[in-house]
Amino acid sequence: MFCMNKTAFYCFFLYSLWAGKMNLLAQSADIVLTNGKIFTSDTNNLYVEALAIKGNKILATGSNEAIKKLASNKTKKIDLKGRTVVPGFNDAHAHVGANYPAYRFQLSEDPLAPTPWKMIKDSIAKIAKQIQPGSFIVTTIDPKLLDDTSVRKKALDSIAPHNPIMLSAWTGHGKILNTPALDFFGLSKRSSFEGGRIDTNNTGELTGLLEEYAEHWIGAELSSKLDLSKIAADLKLYYQQTAAFGITTTQNMCTQHYLQQAAAVYTSYEFPCRVRLITFPFTNSKGSLLHSLDNFFHPLTKMNYISGVKLILDGTPLERLACMRRAYKDKPGDYGRLNFNETEIKQYIQYCLAHKQQILIHAVGDSSIVTVIRCMRALHPDIFWKDKRLRIEHGEFAIISPEDITTLKQLGIVLVQNPAHLALAEVMAARFDNAITKYLQPLQTLINNNIPFALGSDGPINPFLNIMLTTIHPNNPNEALTVEEAVIAYTYGSAFAEFRENEKGTLSRNKLADLAVLSQDIFTIPKEQLPATKSLLTMVNGQIVYDQLD
Repeated sequence: MFCMNKTAFYCFFLYSLWAGKMNLLAQSADIVLTNGKIFTSDTNNLYVEALAIKGNKILATGSNEAIKKLASNKTKKIDLKGRTVVPGFNDAHAHVGANYPAYRFQLSEDPLAPTPWKMIKDSIAKIAKQIQPGSFIVTTIDPKLLDDTSVRKKALDSIAPHNPIMLSAWTGHGKILNTPALDFFGLSKRSSFEGGRIDTNNTGELTGLLEEYAEHWIGAELSSKLDLSKIAADLKLYYQQTAAFGITTTQNMCTQHYLQQAAAVYTSYEFPCRVRLITFPFTNSKGSLLHSLDNFFHPLTKMNYISGVKLILDGTPLERLACMRRAYKDKPGDYGRLNFNETEIKQYIQYCLAHKQQILIHAVGDSSIVTVIRCMRALHPDIFWKDKRLRIEHGEFAIISPEDITTLKQLGIVLVQNPAHLALAEVMAARFDNAITKYLQPLQTLINNNIPFALGSDGPINPFLNIMLTTIHPNNPNEALTVEEAVIAYTYGSAFAEFRENEKGTLSRNKLADLAVLSQDIFTIPKEQLPATKSLLTMVNGQIVYDQLD
């Protein structure tokens, strides 16, 4: 039998006290938030009163009594006073870029308001008289103007022959340029872009209308002429806004920068937000520039990284560019179009698989989505795709029949929906018959069938406006969500959509401490009050990046 002498016992006793104290200190929280209504997005434990943070992670969640025990005299204590807390929002589909110096104007604060050609024309004429020759004039227009053949290069030249003019449809799929702008970008009738269209008249002259990949590169071209410091300053303003809204991750579709420049900016600068840069290969007359991405798939900083490859397969219903199996109701004979054929789509998919990168495809129309699925199955059996999480961005017509639900589940496809698109009921009614709109822009159907989905802005970044739109769903009220369902999609769903659900997306033990303390209880207020919500305190990586908490 082992017997311990008094000296040894005393030493062991002191060591035990010391070890216990060290263990307590090790478990002491850096920050505790108590007396709150904390929505965790964890469906196993949706609401708690309090949580504790150690370093950059959640140490524990639970009752006030349990969490207070984790505080020491060095712990920062935040009394929430009953306020609502949610995981930081993860904007799964954003387009973030810099602003090239230009005279910018808008006819209305409402981005979806009509933009009558006469008002645009009169405004440009006045501006051109006030600014220096060579200065850019830029405005956002209603996509309807893309259909108006009187709104073209010749008309713009007659108003402002010495200033580059760029009219950009707010959908992001069409622009109209005048001659100085075309010259600025080096575009001529010999220019061409795979997957894009440079419109010409019956004599072969450019009209100034650019669509799809012919116009997607313009933002990157403009950014390439800017210093990194200018780009960083513009991005800082954007990410200050995201912090004020409680957005802690942005998945940036890198359509506004060439990747080399984007990597340089996000390596040299950090912002109060996690940023995933999703690569976007531009095209030229020879095809897609996929191999320009080869060496960029890696982390940039502790907060920013590059992954995934995006392809834009069609446009939107607003320009009738979404590729459909039935003709548009208001333009018989027009089915939209695909930007790439099946051989090109397969090459893109194989590139992503070879480089172990997530596949993200902008596909709106049902014909586009069927084409993607046909390409997937031509390359590999369904079981191969189950864990690849191929993303369909938008997917307004991903489900036309119950059979489509089965297909999405079999292939493990993730849908990323955009609440701003739900507000276009009038356009959708004009474009399509009721026969194909039963599942239009599916949300509730996805939940009912355990199909993973996420929410991304692709427009106004206010998550509370976007949550309101999902709970109303003007295009298809049967697909509306509850606020709780929308928040889960905007947090956990978006993390799942980037393979990061084990790191973030819920307020659970060992998850990253990204959260927002809200100005209103979004789960109880009337829906119409949701857009007025702000974040009072936003934390990213365990650090307070925005604080308006009294």
